[in-house]
Amino acid sequence: MKKKNRKHSIIDGLPSDLREAVDEMIKTDFTYHEIVEYIRKNGVEISISSVQRYASNLNATLESLRLAQENFRAVMEETEKYKNLDVTDGILRLLSNQVFQAINNIPEEQAQNVDFETLMKNAVALTRAVAYKKKIDIDSKDILENGADQFQSLIFEAMADEEPELYKRVKKFIKEKQS
Repeated sequence: MKKKNRKHSIIDGLPSDLREAVDEMIKTDFTYHEIVEYIRKNGVEISISSVQRYASNLNATLESLRLAQENFRAVMEETEKYKNLDVTDGILRLLSNQVFQAINNIPEEQAQNVDFETLMKNAVALTRAVAYKKKIDIDSKDILENGADQFQSLIFEAMADEEPELYKRVKKFIKEKQS
């Protein structure tokens, strides 16, 4: 897999307070010319194209974060609708859906160039994540039920010793409800 190089711009190298000010100027729609002038007043020579490239990357990052937040909000809303669905299930369902959509949207000419080995590895990783999640759910349920059984046993033992009449009534009540 090809590793993406980290971008280093003049603005990335600015002191953090100056870079943060530039970021805010970009977010609040200052013109590139105004941003260049501001940076130059702070002793750094920079071109308008450098500011434009940095702004494009910053805006793309901000858009990506916004989309991620919207997706997470959607997952949270979905998990709140269903009592048995937790956040992890929602995220795994979202990822699975996105993988299937990406596969379905690949044009035929591009499908011939797809690295199916990588695709299969990613599919297996997703499947393992789902299986691991289900195993954790089962283990947690078993532990919870075990703890509840032990707690019930302790209560019944104490009740049988200290309140035998109450114990008999509770035991009778449970048997009636189980029938």
